[in-house]
Amino acid sequence: MKILQVTPFFKPSWESGGVARAAYEISRRLQMVGHDVTVYTTNRSTYPTGLPTNRPLEVEGMKVYYFENLRKYFPGTLIPIVPYYLPFVAHRDLRNYDIIHIHEHRTLLAVIISHYAREYGIPYVLQPHGSLPKNRTLGKAKVKNLFDFISGSAILDSASRLIVMNSMEKEQNIMMGVREDKIAVIPNGISLERCITARSKGGFRKSCGIENGSNLILYLGRIDRIKGIDFLIEAFSRLVQEQKDAILVIVGPEWGYKRELEEKVRKLGIQDRVRFVGYLDDVGFAYQDADLLVYPGMYEIFGLVPFEAIMSGTPVIVTDGNGSGDLIREGDCGLVVRYGDCADLAKKMAFCLENPGEGRRMIQRGQEFVRKNLTWDRTVEKLEQEYRKCL
Repeated sequence: MKILQVTPFFKPSWESGGVARAAYEISRRLQMVGHDVTVYTTNRSTYPTGLPTNRPLEVEGMKVYYFENLRKYFPGTLIPIVPYYLPFVAHRDLRNYDIIHIHEHRTLLAVIISHYAREYGIPYVLQPHGSLPKNRTLGKAKVKNLFDFISGSAILDSASRLIVMNSMEKEQNIMMGVREDKIAVIPNGISLERCITARSKGGFRKSCGIENGSNLILYLGRIDRIKGIDFLIEAFSRLVQEQKDAILVIVGPEWGYKRELEEKVRKLGIQDRVRFVGYLDDVGFAYQDADLLVYPGMYEIFGLVPFEAIMSGTPVIVTDGNGSGDLIREGDCGLVVRYGDCADLAKKMAFCLENPGEGRRMIQRGQEFVRKNLTWDRTVEKLEQEYRKCL
């Protein structure tokens, strides 16, 4: 098949989150099994990439267009990604594809591509990546309502199939008016190579100034309000009253929330027990040195991080607001806490640190579960089946 993948973020914009990783893994593995894959994306990235824009580049056998993002010239606008050259290429080339896979729902890329897909009669599948709900914050709800009124509802209605990551996202789609028979549940896979690092154990601790005897609790993800880091810090402040040698290391790119968290740490008097490291490309470097990973988000459809930690040999605690919580329970491979329950999170962090044997048993069960259910090759096999249903 000639397949077009459409995504606002792609390699090397890893700091933007799971969408970039998912789109990259799906695209390259489809190419590896013999499909002709083209990617439309943007050059949006926190860090300079130096990549040429608005023309095709060969990336691991794929043809990738990094469209120039004009958002940087219009700060303060509501629409975060403005790929001005995309309409010209889409108008010229879109009729050449058999199937289109659109990642994310409320983007100008989705508006443009769905328009030409309808015009040329090309089927497309839509993968919202958990972005469909409108009730996360009042401000975002208003913007989402406006977008849906103008374009979003048409994008949903015209999709041949919707790809969701778990039953929670499926129910959200149904509540938004999507027919159940249009929805396919396909979890993201885990990039096992990201869990392996050539660096020697202890290097991450050393880089953070942490002694080998200390208990290292790791958070890895965006420094973003919805990620529940404030909840983790509050629970950690209770833990250190008993676990004097515990250190919390917060790894991830800044999304406008770090200063508030640093102030919270200062008010709790735990500045010497908390480290903010920033974005880290080699995450296996951090996983292998952590005694425990906590993934505390208030809302997230699916988190790769807990399963990457498990595959790296690190026990995990996740919140029930995280879509990975259902899979953690299913695989019996970690602990789940209710979001906002600081006492329970502190208690379970202490349990994991004090019972390493149980942690090893959870890791073993988790690694078996991931290899059986959550590989990218398995994800791509299921996607191929859904693509063929659309043809």
